[in-house]
Amino acid sequence: MGITTIKPTRTPPDTLQESTFSPTFFNDHFTLLIAQTPDEQYRAFALRHAVFIEELNYAIGNENTLNIECDAHDQHSLLCLLHHNATGIDVGCVRVVLIEPVRGRPLCSLPLEAYYPAPLFMPDTHPHAFSSDKTCEVSRLAVHPTVRKKPLSRPELASQDFPSTSPTAQTPYESIKESPALLSLSLFLAATAMVGLSGRHHVFAMLEPRFSRLLKASGLHFQQVDIMD
Repeated sequence: MGITTIKPTRTPPDTLQESTFSPTFFNDHFTLLIAQTPDEQYRAFALRHAVFIEELNYAIGNENTLNIECDAHDQHSLLCLLHHNATGIDVGCVRVVLIEPVRGRPLCSLPLEAYYPAPLFMPDTHPHAFSSDKTCEVSRLAVHPTVRKKPLSRPELASQDFPSTSPTAQTPYESIKESPALLSLSLFLAATAMVGLSGRHHVFAMLEPRFSRLLKASGLHFQQVDIMD
């Protein structure tokens, strides 16, 4: 994975309209919301636990017994939830970590700084080389495992994972099976919107090469930050 900074997208609106990820298709099936209430934040943390702790066995977040995954960075982050309209379940989440200077307190760091110690950065690419109120990190992007994996049989679609008042309603998997990357892409586009609303110009993210290529094809171009050998 590489550390990248986002360049403003220049994809023409008509090109986006013609793509598989059209606004009409997305709005028919999903809703994005900023998690502001304690309940909404808990839902995001619970989804992250299902993905990062239960499925991937990552040793991240603060240890707790509440089946949620969160850390100190969530206290200065914007959280976003992706909601599936037909079933009413949360199928994805992402966060934008902000560096907020507070008088009398040490300057907050970005999560990636824990993975890449300061000496590894070139002097002009370290997060602290930029104005703190213009810097952020996109991280903890998660899509629920039951959405990414094809159900074995139709009866499973009516399980507690996919509650619905209509037996004919599409499950999250059925909604995106022709475009499996739709949810991850939508979450990152939502993060990009939050970045813009927060007035941040320097955005860091750790991305897999394949996902970086997908974002580039969708109009989000990245510049890899140099790291010292």
